[in-house]
Amino acid sequence: MSLAIDYYSDVLCIWCYSTKIKIDEMKRQFGDQIAINYRYTPLFVDMHTMLEKNWADKGGLQGYNKMMHKLNGMFPYVKIHPEIGLKNLPRSSASCHQFLKAIDILEKRNEIQSTDVKNTLLEQADWLIRLAYFRDALDVSQNKTLMSIAEQLSIPLPPLETLLTNGEAMAALASCTTDDKQKLIEGSPSFVFNDGRQKLYGNIGYQVIEANIKALLEKTENKPVWY
Repeated sequence: MSLAIDYYSDVLCIWCYSTKIKIDEMKRQFGDQIAINYRYTPLFVDMHTMLEKNWADKGGLQGYNKMMHKLNGMFPYVKIHPEIGLKNLPRSSASCHQFLKAIDILEKRNEIQSTDVKNTLLEQADWLIRLAYFRDALDVSQNKTLMSIAEQLSIPLPPLETLLTNGEAMAALASCTTDDKQKLIEGSPSFVFNDGRQKLYGNIGYQVIEANIKALLEKTENKPVWY
């Protein structure tokens, strides 16, 4: 049985954008020993209001833009658009998360299937949304942007649109918010292990993540009968 890891993120969170390299290394190192469950937390559910409030006395959107590029210096392996935050600022990450949950539902039903043996369609769409915002400065909250990503991945639009309009994708997303409260998720990125008993939150070094996974795998393999 694989070790379940719940990964909570917001697609508009720069720390999660930089965490992709750690996710890839986890998958490379541990393979089928782990199963990553992608959960979405509403950190930037109202991005315009949030930035207006938090950056009012720190230079506004110009200050936000400068901060993003400053942080980029900490992880130069990802790209940040020169005008990030200054043009095509998304209204909300919620539409992105709902879109991703719709893909997740279709994939779990085997109605769509990835041709990439290393990444599911959910993982590919997730990354393309982050690239679209951080690298390309596109408004990823708009339906046309999201549907163009679906087309890029050859995901049929009709079943996707059905889940987005009949409330099913929204219900799946709402369950993530419920998990947030039950597991006391503080923000993104957050890794939850051991049925909620262990949590790693923030810009955690890969060695810490690796150590937690190894310890849990070893515990599972060698657990006593009374465990």
